[in-house]
Amino acid sequence: MEPHPLFTTLGMLVLDAIHLPNQPPRTDIIGGSGAWCILGARLFLAPPLSHQLGWLIRTGSDFPSSVRALLQSWDIQLHETAVTGQRSTRGELVYADTTFGPKKFRYTTSPLNIQPIHFLSSVPLLATPFLHLLSSPNDTKSQIQDLLNLRRSSGIGEQPTIIWEPAPPSCVPENLASFLEAMKMIDIFSPNHIELAALFSINLRSEDEFDHSTIEHLASKCLESGIGPRGQGTVIIRAGQEGCYVYSRQRGEFIWLPPYYVHNNSSQVIDPTGAGNAFLGGFAVGLMETGDDVLASCYGAVAASLALEQIGLPALGVGEDRVREERWNGVGVRERLGEYLSRLRISVSGRS
Repeated sequence: MEPHPLFTTLGMLVLDAIHLPNQPPRTDIIGGSGAWCILGARLFLAPPLSHQLGWLIRTGSDFPSSVRALLQSWDIQLHETAVTGQRSTRGELVYADTTFGPKKFRYTTSPLNIQPIHFLSSVPLLATPFLHLLSSPNDTKSQIQDLLNLRRSSGIGEQPTIIWEPAPPSCVPENLASFLEAMKMIDIFSPNHIELAALFSINLRSEDEFDHSTIEHLASKCLESGIGPRGQGTVIIRAGQEGCYVYSRQRGEFIWLPPYYVHNNSSQVIDPTGAGNAFLGGFAVGLMETGDDVLASCYGAVAASLALEQIGLPALGVGEDRVREERWNGVGVRERLGEYLSRLRISVSGRS
């Protein structure tokens, strides 16, 4: 049996059908918060370090062998549970135009959700020290309690570091009190800026000028209420083309980081789907490697940049040099991270 992975997610794998105007649909496109989050982490961990990542997927009878083969090529601890008599989780993503802007999503099959109890079929995942989840506040509270109970009954006493990405439909003012309760059970709270504003009854529109002070003020309210069991958690606000805000406990202040692609009209920016999930997967690896929230967010920004460059997942290949370094979309990910840190004048020690 392999040792337990250092990072996993409760996020799902979704097979998307993508519809663009006047184009035939693209089918069996790998998506879902789990796929993008694991991808964001995998970008930084070539084999054998890739075995530090574990992921449980629940599949139906129609699961494509080509998708399975692609996921297996990542060389992670992939645990597949086939659900008898059900179809795989599928969704439909319909774009209003060819700019990959406004879109609508719906599930076309019943989602095969991942719950902590499912980890009992893949015990190494239960002991992971870093966990990502995307859920409503009530689901977050119940999932964490179930996870901790299962860990205790299995002799695992350590508290995992939990990265919480709130489910977008749950980010409404009437859920604010429940959000504040759930924040006390996690370590990293990371909504996007529109979701954060919606919690506090502020409707941000894409055409509005971005207000840095408002986002920082609302993030501060979350911190003041308390994040984490000991109030030592942090908040990261992902803001798309505006970058992200991260509260640095080491520095005692908010730090704004620009996105890797500073201008949204860059020819490299194709489709933003999955970029936020990939950010948090990259962030998790950065946090494991550096212990610094700001540096970890730089990993996240680089992971998000590779999610933006195509429809679906970036392509994995190898370079032509002697060490045959992995290349994603032809890019050395650690090289891109170094370039981004240099641009921001941030050293590996986290000091600018």
